[in-house]
Amino acid sequence: MSMVSAVVSVVSWADDRMNPIVVKELRQAIQSRFIVSTLMLLLIVLLTTLLLYVINTESIGMVTGNHGANLFQIFQGMLLTTCLLFVPLYVGGRLAVERSSTTSDLLFVSTIRPSSIVWGKLLAGMVVTALIFSACAPFMVVTYLLRGIDPPTIVFVIGLDLLIVLAATQVAILVGAVPMSIIFKALLGLILGLNFLWTLGIVAFSLVWEMSDWGIGSQLGNWEFWVPVLSFVICWLGGVGLVFFMTVAMISPPPSNRAFPLRVYMTSIWAVSLGVFVYLNYYYGGHETMAIWAAFTSSAFLVSMIFSVSERDVIGPRLKRSIPRNWLLRVPAFLLFSGAAGGLSWSILMTVLTLGGAWGIAQSMELIWGTTGMGTDDVEVLAAIAVAGLYLLAYALTAVLLRRWLFKHAAAVASTAAIAMFLVAMGCIVPVIVAFAVDPTHWDRGDWWLALNPLAAVFEIDSGRWNNLQQRGLMTSLIWSSVMVLLNIRWLAGQVSAFRPLKEETPADTPTPYAATATVTESADTGAPTDG
Repeated sequence: MSMVSAVVSVVSWADDRMNPIVVKELRQAIQSRFIVSTLMLLLIVLLTTLLLYVINTESIGMVTGNHGANLFQIFQGMLLTTCLLFVPLYVGGRLAVERSSTTSDLLFVSTIRPSSIVWGKLLAGMVVTALIFSACAPFMVVTYLLRGIDPPTIVFVIGLDLLIVLAATQVAILVGAVPMSIIFKALLGLILGLNFLWTLGIVAFSLVWEMSDWGIGSQLGNWEFWVPVLSFVICWLGGVGLVFFMTVAMISPPPSNRAFPLRVYMTSIWAVSLGVFVYLNYYYGGHETMAIWAAFTSSAFLVSMIFSVSERDVIGPRLKRSIPRNWLLRVPAFLLFSGAAGGLSWSILMTVLTLGGAWGIAQSMELIWGTTGMGTDDVEVLAAIAVAGLYLLAYALTAVLLRRWLFKHAAAVASTAAIAMFLVAMGCIVPVIVAFAVDPTHWDRGDWWLALNPLAAVFEIDSGRWNNLQQRGLMTSLIWSSVMVLLNIRWLAGQVSAFRPLKEETPADTPTPYAATATVTESADTGAPTDG
């Protein structure tokens, strides 16, 4: 009886802690004609393909045959196409409807945490994916019986497909969580589907085509095979986690500390990826791995620099209560908490640590372990990324300045990143139009029309030798960003000085007559206090 009671208590404990979003989504999926119709159609297509292939192919089952590998490539293409086309559309579409103007309040009145909502949607999507994969499993086994492919290859390719569908589903959830109308979400999803998901699918099909011919089973005992595979899986899951925390930040209430989990995660994954690429640099004895890590990681921080200027300028009482009273803890908290100045400072600091750390670690490993240090061309790449960062900093602070001068309303803070991106687009397009208007025949002979392009230094990398355009870009971006910092110094200093914990309440804890009539509330858009 005690054993039965223990089992009942364990089941009751698991039932109480089951994510309600997963339960709701799976219940809807079971009752959905969309999912059932997709599964039945896929099974019919797979069965028809198998029968037609067997009927119209000679020498089935011969030792020297390669029919299993060929049929597996066909089945895998059908499976991955179905999952990439239907699962992200189903999961992201449901969240987009829930985030519409008529039902968005349900996400805020619920006691479920935003992270639970996101991972519940993701887990439900992966359960649907597992259901589709299980329906295709018998057909995958048949390909082994037809020879030409081994079971480890089948399992490895299916695992790769799961990683691809996981990333596609999380991106679809991110699109569904974007605070815009259904029409714009559909347009954004269409653009990502045509450019990102299908490009990812083509790359996956190419890899699977090659892997099915290699034979993964013969590589399982080789560490040379597992080093790049494990590194790829870690980096891939790290990217999926980044999109996950971006989605959580989007659906979190504006007055909350929505940027804190994202910045903590990005800092953590930065440290983990640094360790992975340091090992790869040591294992392969080359410098290319550190340069690749620095390029991709710093790009993420530069993008966050643009979006950080759309965060709150003024910290509300809800966030002030969580600020540490110890000033030693307050410094890292300022970088990690939601806030425009803190976000800019954190992005700049992480970019400097990435570029400088990559060069310093590569040179140190050359002295200690004899690996190849960074050459002049790699240093030039890092320098070009630094110039691009100075340009983006200048554009971001220019957007802040324009917003403060032209748009006094607190709700305009959320549009600062859009202003910055508009300025970047104008800086890249307008000089080209002017150059073409001045001299339509030889407008591209000079390079002055690239003077405001942040990526000009990256495009003009010339085998380790800086040209005049890159030198001019360095000086222009450095002067421009310095001037913008000076013009925004009071804005930055005001946020630094205001980053203090909320004062203690009076012992009586009774509101004054003024407090009863003029309470401080937080703006729904920016978290800025307004007199109510």
